[in-house]
Amino acid sequence: MAHPFAPDTHEHVRYSVARHPLERSRLVVAVGTIWIGFVLYLAITLTSLGGAGLVFPFLLILVVIGAEWLFHRLRKARLLGQAIKVTPDSFPDIHAEIVELRRRLDYHRPVDVYVLDEVKGNIEVTSLLGTRVLLIKGELAAALQDDGPASLRFLLGHYIGWLKARHGQLTLYVVVLDYLRWLSFVLPWMLPYWRCSKYTCDQFGYLCAEDLHASLGVIARLVVGADAGPRVPPAGVLEQAHQVSRRPLSRYAELFQSEPHLVKRYVNLVAFAGAVMPADHERFVAGLDEKGRRILRELLIQSPHRQSPASRPRPAAHPG
Repeated sequence: MAHPFAPDTHEHVRYSVARHPLERSRLVVAVGTIWIGFVLYLAITLTSLGGAGLVFPFLLILVVIGAEWLFHRLRKARLLGQAIKVTPDSFPDIHAEIVELRRRLDYHRPVDVYVLDEVKGNIEVTSLLGTRVLLIKGELAAALQDDGPASLRFLLGHYIGWLKARHGQLTLYVVVLDYLRWLSFVLPWMLPYWRCSKYTCDQFGYLCAEDLHASLGVIARLVVGADAGPRVPPAGVLEQAHQVSRRPLSRYAELFQSEPHLVKRYVNLVAFAGAVMPADHERFVAGLDEKGRRILRELLIQSPHRQSPASRPRPAAHPG
């Protein structure tokens, strides 16, 4: 089977292009905070308990990591018996896309992909000590394949991009942050980084799909489901995103989430398309009515991608 991308015409997707403009600074803040907390912990422990007080926490960390690694290995063994692994024989189309996307993203570590009936959140990815597993809900995989290759590329590119991003910047600290998610309720300074990293993954997916309409359709599916997603009009999502941006309580609620509002992911992707693929962005804008273009202009003023002239919406051309 021929790969969906031609190797001679598609170069590697660069992490520097896909990265959200604010991600680096927010990662530095999160890492700096971790270091400050770690230094304070060492100072307090050494003062009160001496060197022996440091042994137990590190042993506990090793036990937790070892237990989680064993859990993932057992889960992977169970999946081999209870789910269908993506191979050239079982899901040739999905396998071909994964192979090509890994080449295009320049990501060569092995990833085991399984399709099964029930997956929390429709799709799930884990990575721990060399065990990388991607789970896709069967209903979602079938719907995306029916939509055409671009939708599937966006979703797969999003999660393979997540794996690549873990190795593309301050790797050790990114991994540590991932395993501190359960502390997010007391470590709110980490949440802005996680939200930005979600934008980065969307941008990886878009660069792989090269189709804004298909990429936005996948995000809509994540909101309303596989069947209703394609029927959601862009103007309605933009108007809702505009309401979120104007209501302080909606913005306040996001401060306690590790992921941005889905409607904000929608707008961010439109802004990113304007910065990197202006022609695709213009086609999207041309499909909006005057109210939709006005709302989009107001939303893009708030976007970190607004520095690019290409990200500014222009009036749709009139026929004839």
